[in-house]
Amino acid sequence: MIACTGCLDDGASFVPKRILRRLAAWAVLLAALFVVHPSYSQKLYPYEPLMMDPYTTIYVNDGSCSAGKVLKVRGAPRNQRRKKSCVPMSDLPGAARTGASR
Repeated sequence: MIACTGCLDDGASFVPKRILRRLAAWAVLLAALFVVHPSYSQKLYPYEPLMMDPYTTIYVNDGSCSAGKVLKVRGAPRNQRRKKSCVPMSDLPGAARTGASR
Protein backbone atom coordinates (compact mmCIF):
# COMPACT_ATOMS: atom_id res chain seq x y z
CA MET A 1 0.00 0.00 0.00
CA ILE A 2 1.19 3.54 -0.76
CA ALA A 3 1.75 5.78 2.25
CA CYS A 4 0.71 9.44 2.04
CA THR A 5 1.09 11.68 5.08
CA GLY A 6 -1.08 14.58 3.76
CA CYS A 7 -3.91 12.51 2.32
CA LEU A 8 -7.44 11.59 3.27
CA ASP A 9 -8.10 7.88 3.00
CA ASP A 10 -11.65 6.80 2.26
CA GLY A 11 -10.82 3.13 1.84
CA ALA A 12 -10.53 2.68 -1.92
CA SER A 13 -8.65 5.83 -2.94
CA PHE A 14 -6.94 8.79 -1.34
CA VAL A 15 -6.98 12.50 -2.19
CA PRO A 16 -4.23 14.91 -1.10
CA LYS A 17 -5.42 17.64 1.30
CA ARG A 18 -3.88 20.44 -0.78
CA ILE A 19 -6.02 19.44 -3.77
CA LEU A 20 -9.14 19.50 -1.60
CA ARG A 21 -8.22 22.95 -0.28
CA ARG A 22 -7.61 24.23 -3.81
CA LEU A 23 -10.97 22.86 -5.01
CA ALA A 24 -12.72 24.43 -2.02
CA ALA A 25 -11.09 27.80 -2.78
CA TRP A 26 -12.26 27.65 -6.39
CA ALA A 27 -15.78 26.70 -5.27
CA VAL A 28 -15.90 29.70 -2.90
CA LEU A 29 -14.64 32.02 -5.65
CA LEU A 30 -17.23 30.78 -8.16
CA ALA A 31 -20.02 31.09 -5.61
CA ALA A 32 -18.99 34.68 -4.88
CA LEU A 33 -18.99 35.51 -8.60
CA PHE A 34 -22.50 34.13 -9.01
CA VAL A 35 -23.81 36.09 -6.03
CA VAL A 36 -22.24 39.42 -7.00
CA HIS A 37 -23.18 39.77 -10.65
CA PRO A 38 -22.49 43.17 -12.26
CA SER A 39 -25.53 43.15 -14.54
CA TYR A 40 -27.89 43.46 -11.56
CA SER A 41 -27.03 47.13 -11.12
CA GLN A 42 -27.86 49.89 -13.59
CA LYS A 43 -25.03 52.14 -14.74
CA LEU A 44 -25.55 55.91 -14.50
CA TYR A 45 -23.97 57.92 -17.30
CA PRO A 46 -22.65 61.43 -16.59
CA TYR A 47 -23.81 62.67 -20.01
CA GLU A 48 -26.10 61.56 -22.83
CA PRO A 49 -24.21 59.71 -25.60
CA LEU A 50 -24.45 60.92 -29.19
CA MET A 51 -25.27 57.48 -30.58
CA MET A 52 -27.53 54.84 -29.02
CA ASP A 53 -28.97 51.58 -30.23
CA PRO A 54 -32.70 51.76 -30.98
CA TYR A 55 -34.99 50.83 -28.06
CA THR A 56 -32.18 50.65 -25.48
CA THR A 57 -32.69 52.48 -22.19
CA ILE A 58 -29.97 54.33 -20.27
CA TYR A 59 -30.05 56.57 -17.21
CA VAL A 60 -28.21 59.90 -17.26
CA ASN A 61 -27.36 61.91 -14.15
CA ASP A 62 -26.36 65.23 -15.74
CA GLY A 63 -28.27 67.55 -13.39
CA SER A 64 -31.09 68.30 -15.83
CA CYS A 65 -33.70 66.75 -13.50
CA SER A 66 -34.64 67.78 -9.98
CA ALA A 67 -32.94 66.38 -6.87
CA GLY A 68 -33.36 62.62 -6.40
CA LYS A 69 -34.27 62.06 -10.06
CA VAL A 70 -32.33 60.99 -13.15
CA LEU A 71 -33.01 61.34 -16.86
CA LYS A 72 -34.30 58.13 -18.49
CA VAL A 73 -33.39 58.10 -22.19
CA ARG A 74 -34.72 55.53 -24.64
CA GLY A 75 -33.06 55.19 -28.04
CA ALA A 76 -35.18 55.50 -31.17
CA PRO A 77 -34.88 54.28 -34.75
CA ARG A 78 -33.62 56.55 -37.48
CA ASN A 79 -35.48 59.86 -38.08
CA GLN A 80 -37.31 59.68 -34.75
CA ARG A 81 -36.67 61.52 -31.51
CA ARG A 82 -35.44 59.88 -28.33
CA LYS A 83 -37.93 59.58 -25.49
CA LYS A 84 -36.74 61.32 -22.35
CA SER A 85 -38.30 61.54 -18.91
CA CYS A 86 -37.20 62.20 -15.34
CA VAL A 87 -37.65 59.23 -13.01
CA PRO A 88 -36.88 58.82 -9.28
CA MET A 89 -33.60 57.08 -8.50
CA SER A 90 -35.54 54.49 -6.48
CA ASP A 91 -37.15 53.25 -9.73
CA LEU A 92 -33.80 52.25 -11.25
CA PRO A 93 -33.43 48.50 -11.82
CA GLY A 94 -31.05 47.09 -9.24
CA ALA A 95 -31.04 50.24 -7.10
CA ALA A 96 -30.86 49.72 -3.38
CA ARG A 97 -34.17 50.57 -1.80
CA THR A 98 -34.03 52.60 1.37
CA GLY A 99 -36.75 53.42 3.86
CA ALA A 100 -40.04 51.59 4.24
CA SER A 101 -40.88 48.59 2.12
CA ARG A 102 -43.37 48.95 -0.66
